[in-house]
Amino acid sequence: MATHFRARTTSDWLARLEAAGVPAGPVLSIGEMLKDPQVLARDMVVEVEHNRLEPMKTLGPPVKFSATPGRVRHGAPQLGQHTREVLKEYGYSEAQIDKLAGNGDVITL
Repeated sequence: MATHFRARTTSDWLARLEAAGVPAGPVLSIGEMLKDPQVLARDMVVEVEHNRLEPMKTLGPPVKFSATPGRVRHGAPQLGQHTREVLKEYGYSEAQIDKLAGNGDVITL
């Protein structure tokens, strides 16, 4: 099928599919996607602060609500960044967490 699809441009295929009532859109490279007008207009890629890295781009909320808009508050956590907090919520003591970390059973920062 790739050979067949390469016979025409993306815009030609999209026009033909739209004329036939077939919902379709282009498959973009990451660079193209980051510049796509619809992606920009809908804040689908946002820049956030990261706790150890420079500001970075990440996916914005895919669903948009006018009364309760969502947002990305920070970058993804590092591996083990919240381990202690989560284990404490489940009743583990500092000593128990230290033992788990010392055994290599969990990663903590």
